[in-house]
Amino acid sequence: MQVVCTIFGPSFMTAAFFIIFVRIIRIIGPEYSRLSPKIYTCLFVGTDVTALLIQSIGGAMAATSNTPSGSATGAHVMVGGIILQMVAITVYALTSVEYFWRVYRERPLRARQAPTNESAISMATRSGSPYSGGVEKTGTHGLENLTGHVRTMVMGLVIATVLVYIRSIYRTAELLDGWGGPIITNQTMFDLLDGVPVFLAMVTLNVFHPGRLIPEGGPASGMMA
Repeated sequence: MQVVCTIFGPSFMTAAFFIIFVRIIRIIGPEYSRLSPKIYTCLFVGTDVTALLIQSIGGAMAATSNTPSGSATGAHVMVGGIILQMVAITVYALTSVEYFWRVYRERPLRARQAPTNESAISMATRSGSPYSGGVEKTGTHGLENLTGHVRTMVMGLVIATVLVYIRSIYRTAELLDGWGGPIITNQTMFDLLDGVPVFLAMVTLNVFHPGRLIPEGGPASGMMA
């Protein structure tokens, strides 16, 4: 049960990564993104929840089995969930790279939309945004919205993502090796490749806290696709 619980925990952290990325997209500009923020949220978070459910089923099978073969089957199901999670993180990382490449190269996929609510229009007007009364003007680039706080949040998100990805690779190898294999019985390897990365990822998200760097309800809160 201890192994099962340590496997489940980071699933909620990866869901946070996806939500933070979506918020960054809304701040910088959804026009550089292939999918809308809402679709990204449903796609990535939905995949993460599915992976968690698969891991839960595998964990229950392994914990309640009275035979080695049953425990092994449960471990393989859990591996399937972890691999699905890794696929989601990989796709999220690739889409993030493409998104920021488009921002830096100024290659939007569609026209920028004006804010849809009154408070966002008022704030955008005061800050010199190209939106004035909901009428789009030209000359705005995504880099203008890539402020120091947003850059800092992106850096923290990259660090935390790499740490959790390292942990996912280790967990996959650990469970594929079996419950009695040399990987799962090596405490030092567990500490260095699971405990330390997850701990550092948690510290990273607290130092680079999204509630401080990209708070909900800021100037970009109304600029949603």
